[in-house]
Amino acid sequence: MIKNKKLIITASILFTLAEIYLSYMVQKGTPEMLRVHCLSCVALACIFFVLFAEKSIAYLFTQIALLFTVGADYFLVWIPVRNQFNGMLCFSVVQIAYAIRIFVDTQSKKSRIAQIVSRAVISVVACVATFLVLGDATDKVALVSIFYYANLILSLVFSFTQFKKNYILAIGFLCFLLCDTVIGIVNIGPYFSIPKDSVIYKIIYPGFDLAWAFYVPSQILLALSLLPKKLKK
Repeated sequence: MIKNKKLIITASILFTLAEIYLSYMVQKGTPEMLRVHCLSCVALACIFFVLFAEKSIAYLFTQIALLFTVGADYFLVWIPVRNQFNGMLCFSVVQIAYAIRIFVDTQSKKSRIAQIVSRAVISVVACVATFLVLGDATDKVALVSIFYYANLILSLVFSFTQFKKNYILAIGFLCFLLCDTVIGIVNIGPYFSIPKDSVIYKIIYPGFDLAWAFYVPSQILLALSLLPKKLKK
C-alpha cells in the first residue's frame, strides 16, 4: 500500500514503539486493563500489516495468520472464561497459513517436497506420540496443541533455511516458539506436575510474564516480515 521507503520506515518505527509501550503495560499495567493491553498487541500487528498490502501469496497468508492470531487471543485472553480448544484451533490455522507462505517463498523443488512430506509425517507422528504418552488423558486440546506446536517448530526450521533471505521472519518464529514453549510448560499441569523447587519452575516464573516477553516481539517481527522485500523494491 505504501511505496515510499521513508514512510515505510517511519511507520515501522512508530509501530514498534507502540508495541514496546503495550508490552510494558502488559507487564506493569493494572490487572483490570491486562486483557485490553494483551489483545491490543496482536490487534495492532494485524492492522499495521495492512500497510504492506500487495497482490502476493506472502502478503495474503501472513495477513490471514495475523488475523487468526487475534482470533486465538480472543479465545485465550479476552473472554472471561478462556476457550482453549478454539484458541489452539485458531493457532493451528495460523501455522498452516505461515506454512503456505514459507512454501511459496521457497524456490527449490526438493525443499518444497521436503516441507510437504515432513509436515504431514511429523504432524501424524506427534499426534500418535501424544496418545502413547498421555494415554486416557489425551483430549482434543492436547491433540490440536501438539499439531500446532509441531508445525511451529517446522516453520522455524524452514524459515531458518532461508535466513539470509528473510531473517526477520526466522527470528519472529524463534520468539514465537520460545513463547509457546513457556506456555506449554505452564499449562502442562493437567498432564504432569512441575515441583516448585525445580529449575524449570524458577525459569518459567521469573517475576514477570515470560511468555508475553517473547510473544510481543514475535508479533512485531512477523508483522515486519515483508519489510526487507519492500525496501529492496
